[in-house]
Amino acid sequence: MNILLAGANGTTARHLVKRLAKAGHHVRGAVRKPEQIQTVNELGGEGVLMDLTQPETFAQNLDGIDAVVFAAGSGGEAVEAVDRDGAISLIDASKAANIDRFVMLSSIFADRPDDGPDSLKPYLHAKHDADEHLKSAGLNYTIVRPVALTDDAPTGKIKTDGQINYAEDKIPRADVAHVLEDALYRSETDGKVFEIASGEALVDQALREQLAA
Repeated sequence: MNILLAGANGTTARHLVKRLAKAGHHVRGAVRKPEQIQTVNELGGEGVLMDLTQPETFAQNLDGIDAVVFAAGSGGEAVEAVDRDGAISLIDASKAANIDRFVMLSSIFADRPDDGPDSLKPYLHAKHDADEHLKSAGLNYTIVRPVALTDDAPTGKIKTDGQINYAEDKIPRADVAHVLEDALYRSETDGKVFEIASGEALVDQALREQLAA
């Protein structure tokens, strides 16, 4: 599979580049700065320049792509330009390029941004708008919403909707990358929006059983 990964220099995305490359996929890892290209290449991907605030840079990077994963984040510096408008523009460009599969890394509370922490509300509103656009775009989509992220070692085990303690649960970034990878393959995730946290079910089991319910 040929995959475009937007935001490939992010911590979670770097885990995903390694996983996908190891699985034999070609990963076109889109980054904003030239000095980040080498990082993607060293992880097994193909680093390419793509500025999410400049949609004219999208077409050449979407050529030959089978699926898109959006894992970019502005870090709070440009939430509307990157987390909302950049995501929306990439969704539209993917549709125009006849790319059917789109996986979105979103966030807990993106469905109800006013319930999230005050400091994150602009970001959550941006993610909400991007998620809603994806759901209505006519693409084969999956939206993954993790709880608070950590740099802990992966466990390979998660829980999903209905089991999460929003005040206490966390999840390693490496496990989020595992879920994003599986979401590309598993039909159980098609058209699904789901939350994840560390849990007791293996990722494969959770996506097969819990999302099929």
